[in-house]
Parts: sequence; C-alpha cells; structure tokens
Amino acid sequence: MSETIDPVRAARLLMETLSSTLADIAFIDIEPARGEGVGREIVAPVRAAIDVLKPVSCRIEIECPVSLKERIEATIFQGGQGAGAGEEDSLLEILNVAAGVFLTAYYGPGTDIKLELPQYLYFSDGAEGEILAKVSGDAEGEPLRAVLRSIRYRY
Repeated sequence: MSETIDPVRAARLLMETLSSTLADIAFIDIEPARGEGVGREIVAPVRAAIDVLKPVSCRIEIECPVSLKERIEATIFQGGQGAGAGEEDSLLEILNVAAGVFLTAYYGPGTDIKLELPQYLYFSDGAEGEILAKVSGDAEGEPLRAVLRSIRYRY
C-alpha cells in the first residue's frame, strides 16, 4: 500500500461516517465507546466487508450482533410484505454508503472512488491485512465495531 493512512484521522472519520449513515438510513444513533479497546464482546457477530480499489487499496469491515442487523432490516423495510431478498442486503448497503462517504471525507470531493461489492464474511478469506484504524461504538444498546485494514490483492 503506497498511500499512508493517518490512523487517528481515519478512526475519527470512520466513526463519524458510520454514525451519520446509520442515523440517516436506519434512524439508529451511535455513541463511540469510551477508552481504548473498550467495547462489549459481540457474540456470534455478523461481519460485512467492502474492498476499496481506489483511491487506496484497503478493506472496511463492520461487525455487529444479529439483533442489530435485524433491527436495521426492520427499520428500512418497515411495513414491507415480509422477508425479501433486499432485506438481507440492508447491512451491506449501509456499508456501501458509509464507505463512499468515508473515502470522500478522507480524500476530498471529486476523488475517483472504486469499490468492490460489499459481502458478508463467514470465515477468514486470507485477505486480512494490517489494522489501520479500529472503532467501537454503542448503537442504542447494541455493540458495533468497524475496522479499516490494508489489503493486498492476489491477481
């Protein structure tokens, strides 16, 4: 990775981005966890990731309990006709929007951004890299964690 990331700035922007995205889309407020390494353990977490190809090669991951994922789905699809394929993608769409907002905030408007499709992570895919920034928060009683990692692609 030739571009260096300021971990303090990246962590601040990552928390601000997730906070604004969840508030705007799912009406859920996030408070940053207090202190380093603070954050409740997430039992059987749902993990989602999106790989960034431009302007820098990295991965943004979020981790939350199933109950928070289900709450997001219920809020976005309230009044819907039951479980549909789109509901399962709610957390992925939030991650997609948050990634774009984060990269624009970090690199500035007009930056050429290229993202892979977001995906759920069920096991280690071997692409985990060095942690560049990590934040933990409380999403109205539910723990939420986000990680920015360096990543190397295997072409």
